[in-house]
Parts: sequence; C-alpha cells; structure tokens
Amino acid sequence: MVMARRGVKMKRIVVFVIALLMSVSAAYAGQFELSGYLKNETSWGISTDKLSKFKDIIQLSGQYTVNDNWAMFVSGRYWYDNAYGWYHQYDQAQRYMKHIQSEEVLRDCYLDYTSDQFDARLGKQQVVWGTADGIAILDRVNPFDLTEYWLPDAADIRIPLWMANFKYSPKLNSTLQLLVIPDFQQSTAAPPGSPFAFRSYRLFDDFKTYWEGPPITGVKAYGKLNTNIYYPETTPKIGVQWQDTIHDWEYTLNYLWGYDYLARTYLDSTQVIPPAGFPPIPTVVLNYARRFKIDQMVGGSINHTFTNEGPLQGVTLRSDAAVYINEPTYYGDPTTGSSAGVNRWDNKFWLIGLDKAIFTKWLVSFQFAQYIMEHKSSGVLNPATGTYYQTLNSYTNGAQDHVDNIFSLKIGSHFMHDRLLPEVLWSFTDDNQGKVSPKVTYEIRDNLWLTMGLHLFYGSDWDSNGQFSQEKQIYTSLKYTF
Repeated sequence: MVMARRGVKMKRIVVFVIALLMSVSAAYAGQFELSGYLKNETSWGISTDKLSKFKDIIQLSGQYTVNDNWAMFVSGRYWYDNAYGWYHQYDQAQRYMKHIQSEEVLRDCYLDYTSDQFDARLGKQQVVWGTADGIAILDRVNPFDLTEYWLPDAADIRIPLWMANFKYSPKLNSTLQLLVIPDFQQSTAAPPGSPFAFRSYRLFDDFKTYWEGPPITGVKAYGKLNTNIYYPETTPKIGVQWQDTIHDWEYTLNYLWGYDYLARTYLDSTQVIPPAGFPPIPTVVLNYARRFKIDQMVGGSINHTFTNEGPLQGVTLRSDAAVYINEPTYYGDPTTGSSAGVNRWDNKFWLIGLDKAIFTKWLVSFQFAQYIMEHKSSGVLNPATGTYYQTLNSYTNGAQDHVDNIFSLKIGSHFMHDRLLPEVLWSFTDDNQGKVSPKVTYEIRDNLWLTMGLHLFYGSDWDSNGQFSQEKQIYTSLKYTF
C-alpha cells in the first residue's frame, strides 16, 4: 500500500514536471503566458481555541497559443497544511487519508480547438453546468473535494477529470455540448479526526472501534470489521447539454449518465468464526462493501435579466432544476445514526434565484431551493421498533425530511475604487440550521489581496450545517498573484 501511494505521488510529480517543461519550451516561441499565485489560508477554531488550518498553496498556470484555432493550457498546484504537524489531535485524520495534509496535483491539462461553429477541449478539465450559487444542482459533471465542506470557492472544490468536451453551434446563440468522460475519481470528504469530518463518517468509525473492542458478555463477542471499496468498470460518463436563447431568455437542457462519484456502504455478509481459547468466545466478522452505482440526471436552467422599465428592471432571474433518477439513498435509524440499507429513488432538486444591484454599490442575491425526496416506504421494517426505517441525511445519518427548504441571502458591495469588498452570506433551512459567513477582502496592491472573515454554523448535530456547530472559525487569506 505504501509503495502504491509513492507510485501515485511520483506519477503526479512526473506529469507535472513534463507539463511545466512543455510550457517553458513553448515560452521561447513567444506565444506563452505564465501566471500563478502564492497563498496562505489560516483558520482559528472559536470553540476549540486552536489553529484548525495553516495552509500554504502555490499554483502555476501556463497557456501556449499555437494560432487562432489551437491553444494548450496547463495548471498545477501544491499545498501543505502545517496545522496537521502541530496538533496531535489530527493524527487520526492523517492516518486515514494522507491528502488531508498535503497534495501536489495536475489541476488542468487540455488542448483547445476553436472555430466559428465547432469547439473541442481535450484533456483534464472542469465543466460547470447551471446557474445556482453555492448549491450543486446541475453542477455534477465533476466530483467534489469536501474536505473543507462547501467553504472554499467552487473552482477549488471541483476535481478536474480527463474528458473530451465537444461544442457545436448550429445557429447564433445556441450550442450543443457533448461530454465523454472515461476518467473516474470519487468525491472526497474529510476523514474522522479532521475539523469537517461528516457525522456519518464519525459514527461509522466509532462503530468500527466499538465492534473491534473487547467482548461484552451478552452484548457482543470478539469482532472484526472489513471494508472493501469496489471502483466502477471502465464505462465512460456521458453528458449532453443544449443551450439556446429565446427573446433574451437563456435556457439549457441537461442530461448526465454514469457512475455516481459517491460510494454507498453495504453490509455484504456476516461471518461467525468458531470460538477458540478460554473462555470460548466466537469472533463475528462484518464484511462491508463500498460501491458506486449508475444513475442519471435530467434537468435544465433559465437565466434572464429584466431590462424594461418597471419594478423588475435590473433584476436577474436564475433557475435550475434536476431529477436524479435511481439516486442511491440511505435508510435506517436516525436515532442511532445507523444505516440499514440503500434505496434507489428518483429525487428532485430545484432552485430560483434573484439578483439585483441596489443603491448602486450593493448587490443583493437571494435563492430559494427545494430538495424533494421520492420518499416511498422503504418496505423494510425495523425489527426493534416494528415500524419502517426512515430516510437518512447522507452527511449526518440523521432524519431526512421529505422536502428540504433551503434559503440563501448574499449581500456584497465595493468601496475605494473596488479595493475594499465586504460581503455576507447567510444560508439556512426551515429546520433552524444554517451558516453565516461575513468577510472583507482588501486589495493591498495590484497583485496582493487580504481576506478576513468568519464561518458561524448553527443547528442540530443531525443537520448538514448543525453538525459543525463546534467548528465556528475565524479565517484569513493572503494571496499574491503574478
């Protein structure tokens, strides 16, 4: 396993060096542009009274333009979080997942071909679908890195994939896009022992510790728990989008088919090993499997800015909607936070957003979304209660509502010739749980930016945001671009 990790790391370094050399060699042709940034991100836990992040980041990007039709773009990033070396309470997280502390990765590496009617982008890239801000409804082409929940910028959360991205414009203001994605990477989340580990992960880790602990007379025998992950076959993911404009109303129709990037956990079998030694206590082995399932997404978006005089003048309307066909959905006991199995349901997610500039300098953005579970009876009775199991929240294994009403309000402005940018984002649900994130960004000079802010979570431990109510933090970011 160690050799395999080293092999992957060395492969990443080799690929990044080769890409960088290609970029440098292109520079001598006089058609090369190099850019990048150095950045430090620091977070201090208000409740824990400890440094929760001290991350140093470097990113380099290079673009080589061959001619009007052909161009190549490469970017690589390395980061290291010093907090994991300073605090022993993060040792558990390091043991589970090395990339929680550092990573070097080739972010983008693609070849662009552009023409009047046909464009192609071949290589490692991100594809953004939809108009939703901070909520992934249509934006599901790429997997996500949620090791810091949904706090970083969306461009940093998405995990780029190798793919072929074709666009054809049969008429003015219309585009047909085809995505063929042979690459597969799972979405990642923070492991137990790190600040933003999901409650569902922590509960499973606690159960493993309990099960493999000493036997308890009349309760449990010697135990062992195995977890195997089964990655999907080579079936590529396919995406199609039609984009068009009718009377200044821009709309898209979207379709995505392939393996979901999030694995679900199943109990495959239970083994009982006959007792040995004295006293004679058997060993019970639980064999769990994490599998990825094929699902589909069908949806669309609408975007329009009202320009005619009236109460709506200057308002931008945005809307996304999607149906997730055969989406794997856990059911179980929310009281104990334990999953009993997985349903395959057709769940729905839609959003409407309104943006408007008021008093010239203030931009107000409001969003309302609903996540609607199919919520059929699972058909599986809980033998302990004699009632049907409930649907579980995938983040927390708490009770999942049939309909989740989700709101967000963002207010931002600009002062000092756009050098001072205050902003506050409040996202919440009708379950009295949410997150408030005020921040201020200041341009010290043309290429040096300082950001200071807060992330304040509230709600129940069963809720998506409430589970991090003890992870309130103050943060700063200093970014130098070149």
